[in-house]
Parts: sequence; structure tokens; C-alpha cells
Amino acid sequence: MKGLTVALALLVLNPSALAQNSPAVPAKPPVTAPAATRTPAEQAAFTRGQALMAEFLALKVERLWNTFSPDVKAQYGTLDGFTAFRKTGVEQYGKETRLVRERTFMQGGEAVYVRSSIYEKYPDQVWAFVMGFTGQKVTSFGVLLEDERTNDPVALGRSMAQ
Repeated sequence: MKGLTVALALLVLNPSALAQNSPAVPAKPPVTAPAATRTPAEQAAFTRGQALMAEFLALKVERLWNTFSPDVKAQYGTLDGFTAFRKTGVEQYGKETRLVRERTFMQGGEAVYVRSSIYEKYPDQVWAFVMGFTGQKVTSFGVLLEDERTNDPVALGRSMAQ
């Protein structure tokens, strides 16, 4: 869980997420780093992360669940609880409409895969799914708002008192 905390902090503390004049969402996903520049662990995380996310987005959660470490499973309780989490996400946010980017990095012993994308019911928000791999196990998993591309003061990180 420590790795996920650091990964989430890296995403949340992205200075561009707080900029008043956020850039427009790219029409196409940026090119990811070539496989030759990734470590073997990062490449494995990238490949497995893409495959597991494709199933997760298609509401097929069992294989991802089976790769979770006991600590990650404990976050959701049961396979039924994890399935309900995913179904609630689809109901509240809709389907993925645009892949913004995918990336990997090493955090301690974890190879972290991050998929940032936009969903149909919130086209001004970029959500990041973070999956940390230690060997074959997913040892971190989470989703967070990576970037909100509106002029709403709360989205820009300013307090209401300003």
C-alpha cells in the first residue's frame, strides 16, 4: 500500500493539474515511451496492466481480482465487493471515451502502471488507474482524479476563502 500512496501523491502533485490555464485534452493519446527505454519490470507491468485494464473496463474483473495480493483484496472484501465497485463506477462515470496516456515507473520494489483516461459522464476530468506489480501480484490498486480541466475554483486547488 505504501507504493500506491507514493504513486498517488506523484499524480496528485502534478503541477499542471493545478494550473489555471490547463492545456486542452489531446485528441489522441501521446506516444508512450518506447519499450526499449523501460526496465524489464516496467515493460512487464505495462503489458500486464494494459491487458488487465482492458478486462476491467469490459466489466470482467475476475482475472484482475485473482492477481491481487491479500492486502489489495482486503480493500474490497470479496470478489462480489470488487465487482460492485466496478459496476458502480460505470453507473456513475460511464464508459471510457478517451485514453489520455499510459506510463510506468518504478517505486521501490513495485513496477507501477498508470492509465489516465476520460469517461463519458465527466468529459472535463482525467482519471488515473494505478496498478502496482510486485512480481506477478498486483500489490497496489487505486483510482483517483488526476486532472480536472475546468475553471472551477475547487478544481484548481484554491480555497473558497480566496
